Amino acid sequence: MLEITQNELKKMILFSCERIERDKDQINKINVFPVPDQDTGNNLSATLKGIKEQIEDRDFSSIEELSDSVLEGALAGAQGNAGIIYTGFLAGFFPALDNNSSANAEKLAFAFKKGAERARESIQNPKPGTILDVVEAFASAFEEGAKKEKDIIKIFYQALEEADKALEQTPDKMELLKKAGVVDAGGLGFLMILETYLDILQEQGDITSLKPSSAKEEIKPRRFIQIISNRYEVVALINNVAEDEKSIKEKLKGLGDCLDIIQIGNKTKIHIHTDSPYEVRDALKNLGDTESMKIQDMAREVIGEKSIENVSIGLVIDERAGLTQKIINHYDIEVVPFKITWPEGESLPGDTVCEKIKEAKKQGLTKKPKIESIAPEFFLEAYKKQLEKFENVLCIVSSSRLADNYRSALKAKDLLPSEQKEKVFVIDSKNISAGQSLLILEAIELIKEHFQAKEIAARLEKSIPKINVYAILENVNWWKKTDQWLKPKEKQIFSLAQMKDGKMIPIGKVKTKNFAEVLFEKIDRSTARDIKKGKRIRAVIAHGDNPEQAEQLKSSLKKFKRADISFVTITDPVTSINACPESLIVGWIMK
Repeated sequence: MLEITQNELKKMILFSCERIERDKDQINKINVFPVPDQDTGNNLSATLKGIKEQIEDRDFSSIEELSDSVLEGALAGAQGNAGIIYTGFLAGFFPALDNNSSANAEKLAFAFKKGAERARESIQNPKPGTILDVVEAFASAFEEGAKKEKDIIKIFYQALEEADKALEQTPDKMELLKKAGVVDAGGLGFLMILETYLDILQEQGDITSLKPSSAKEEIKPRRFIQIISNRYEVVALINNVAEDEKSIKEKLKGLGDCLDIIQIGNKTKIHIHTDSPYEVRDALKNLGDTESMKIQDMAREVIGEKSIENVSIGLVIDERAGLTQKIINHYDIEVVPFKITWPEGESLPGDTVCEKIKEAKKQGLTKKPKIESIAPEFFLEAYKKQLEKFENVLCIVSSSRLADNYRSALKAKDLLPSEQKEKVFVIDSKNISAGQSLLILEAIELIKEHFQAKEIAARLEKSIPKINVYAILENVNWWKKTDQWLKPKEKQIFSLAQMKDGKMIPIGKVKTKNFAEVLFEKIDRSTARDIKKGKRIRAVIAHGDNPEQAEQLKSSLKKFKRADISFVTITDPVTSINACPESLIVGWIMK
């Protein structure tokens, strides 16, 4: 075999996932370094499963295209030292293959070398006698083989022999392994992966044909007292990190050991052992946006107890937040709808309330939709559903000054059995639409960062005054005044309104239909000082069937150096009725 394609590389990855899943217990059994928590096999398996989810059902036209998906999956799935080191290896290996549809022995040799280098760079204090020895032995042997031979399979055989030797020598390099009478668990896992690669290259496509590793399968480590220098393991995936790996290592090095970091694109995976998990959590929070975080008590894990700190919090919101369905589904959020009575609207064409209002305007209809506050029983039903799945519930409702939802949510809490009441936390967002969404997004982040429900509720209360919401409406009194309902405007003068103390109040007039420009200028002036200080702006945009203006505002906001436009959406039914067609609403907060 003189070349391998992206299809062969894909198959190698997929089958290595099956191999590690099959034999992970063998790897777990000999795991004594850095902590005897017997999870190295599980961690490698989780990493490979993350890759599998990204590539299994997709076809790729080039190695580069495959690379992007492999690295995205590895970064999302990576767990433990071994998982992050293997991800580091892949982060060096795949980009070195360039944008080709195939790779020869020379190119593979270069890629293995870069993979080994990146794997070592991912570790703060690399030690001899670990998975790195196996990775580097294989890479070095493959490089030497490629100078003399072009057949990839022949080179693979020779390099695999050297990797096996390196694995057998790990106890000679680390006293801990020698004392336990085992080889390095991460090294064994990597050797299994390499063995699988070779089997696939030889066209043995059936996982059942893959033989056990050359390492003794029945080996059992000798047990002895082992001191754990740091009790907790923290693994986090952080987005939009402005600092490089070296800088992050410098910030975190005083908080623990076994620090592994790998950056790919705008995402960073961090692994650390610490006695101060919540200090680490807060430090990571300051680096960027936390996508996921796991805290494990390794001391408990060593003695076989459940170790993952369980933060189980469900969310209940009312419909006025206007979250996208994707977010609702992903985080299993219960949305309590408003009751809207509008018989005339049923016969009107259109998929949204905004579209129906526009049609009503054309037809000269005068009857308004009737909006009723949400009754307590609907919140109660939502609480019960979430408490079946979660330990605690956060209920984040629209402003109490605009509807009785907050009161209804509290009444519903009182209707719960006494043992469940203390598990529900009700928060008056003092906002609607984009502003309420921002608060919910912060709650999601804090849940992922392993904050407890009570602490999240306290933090959200502090965030509420920091949320800014501006809107441009046809008329701020459009809903309140009977004569404004669908009445054509004689002049193109619109109302600029601001959310203040839980109410939308008028603050000026707008004489242009370029709503996006007006709102951007408002935001630009309000945030200039914070932007200069390096703060990040997070924004949500909602519109009353005015996508062009919404997209223009989004594009303008992206000009900020650190801007996160969480999503753009059409306004929820209640806001659509209250704000009138073609309205534009933006909420933002500085971080």
